[in-house]
Amino acid sequence: MGPGQVLVGNLDLVRDLRNGSPESIQAALSECHRQAGARYVVAAGCEVPRDTPPANIRAVADYASSHKPEE
Repeated sequence: MGPGQVLVGNLDLVRDLRNGSPESIQAALSECHRQAGARYVVAAGCEVPRDTPPANIRAVADYASSHKPEE
């Protein structure tokens, strides 16, 4: 991949999103962001599994709204 590549998601949809906690989701997103750099787009992935707690979806949205692309 070249320097202009944008990376999206990379959360494990079952382990992280459905079965995780808001705190573990924030940690997983932070690690994705750290590894990918400023060109990381916060996203769950292709789908949100049934029975995902609303608080976990909110954790993804909260992370996305509190981190600027250059961070």
